[in-house]
Amino acid sequence: MKIGVCCGTDIEKIKYVKALGYDFAESHCQEIVKAEDEKIEAIKAIGFPIIAANCFISLRVVGEEKDEAAIKEYLETLFSKSKKLGLSYLVFGSSAARRIPEGMSLEQGRAEIIDFLKNLVVPMAEKYDLPVAIEPLRPEECNAINTIDDGVEVAKKVDSPYVKVLADVAHMFVQDEAMDKLLQYKGFMLHAHTSNPDPAPETGKKRTYPTVSDAFSQKSFFDSLKAVGVETCSIEADVIDFQQDVKNAYEVLKELR
Repeated sequence: MKIGVCCGTDIEKIKYVKALGYDFAESHCQEIVKAEDEKIEAIKAIGFPIIAANCFISLRVVGEEKDEAAIKEYLETLFSKSKKLGLSYLVFGSSAARRIPEGMSLEQGRAEIIDFLKNLVVPMAEKYDLPVAIEPLRPEECNAINTIDDGVEVAKKVDSPYVKVLADVAHMFVQDEAMDKLLQYKGFMLHAHTSNPDPAPETGKKRTYPTVSDAFSQKSFFDSLKAVGVETCSIEADVIDFQQDVKNAYEVLKELR
């Protein structure tokens, strides 16, 4: 198992993560789209793998606000720049983009998300050989695709080897999903996000970087990921002190590789 950290396009953070001994960094799709060629080349020059990128899209993909021409233009830029950066896959969380509007049924909303993935995303993914992982999100963040079951159901309906599912330990934990649920979905899981999903209330955070003193154990999550063939997991969490956070987390996660 390779472990990484979500760093966006912050060059200093990427360098620091590399120096600590992590295997890769995860970037940010919308930052990649905005990045000039010089920034892309500067990131590549660090000589550290940028495996994935999250925050797939901000443009609405469900409802009357969606603009197919704008989406196509955005996706072309995203996939082409991501390929230049050497990414292996992209992460489709994007809670605001896929939120089902009031008055629309869950069935219709899901159908529009599936249409977006099948008819707009898959052609780009095939063109650039760059798969996309659907990230189920807790209901407080989005009213569409909340559980691992939901993510796999959508992936099945898209029916493309370029659309798989991501497991995020925090979203699973909040919804009381068993970590070993992943075992029934071998072949559908592509990538993962981890954190301490149960931090002390005084932190004021929903999820924090893992530490050796956490009540939550990462082992059952990592064991399940390995069993279904997931090879990469990034830390995605609320930052308190980035340098100390990632240093503490490395001491926990390096043992689970």
